[in-house]
Amino acid sequence: MLLAALTAARSFRPEPRARDIGAPFSEDWPIAMRLARLTQRKQFLAAAELGRRFRSSAFTVQVLDAPLREAAGGDEREPEGLRLGLTASRKVGNAVKRNRIRRRLRVAAAEALAGQAGRPCDVVIVARPETLTAAFRTLVGDLSVALERARPQGQGRKPRPDKSRPGKGPAQAGDTRPRS
Repeated sequence: MLLAALTAARSFRPEPRARDIGAPFSEDWPIAMRLARLTQRKQFLAAAELGRRFRSSAFTVQVLDAPLREAAGGDEREPEGLRLGLTASRKVGNAVKRNRIRRRLRVAAAEALAGQAGRPCDVVIVARPETLTAAFRTLVGDLSVALERARPQGQGRKPRPDKSRPGKGPAQAGDTRPRS
């Protein structure tokens, strides 16, 4: 009798938890779909130095495309396709806030970048404190367009001409006269 009760207890399977029922994804969402991760500091630095950037109010995205990834000393054993790296520095808050930010960004990236998982690039998301308070749909929307809209570094706005000295540009080559 006791043996039968122990055997029945071992084979018991619990019902799905409320966490599973209220998940942000539908039932047919592929559970095994996971983005590859950036794990080494040199991978993050390569994306920061050579990659394209996209800025939103809640985060900055750095995108390093495949040809630049290989030029930056990529290892042939590294997985092909999209790789994700998350950064939340101590400036954004204490450990609890940083972990919450990383969890939100990880889920938002899985939802936004699922269709582009085969694209060969590295994506680094640098969090800002606004990531905690931003609407989740805003995070997903910004991440989904980040790969297309990211610009090469230094392609931002051009500096305005100095209006305080109209017509007084830099001296021409060979012009040695003192300016007043």
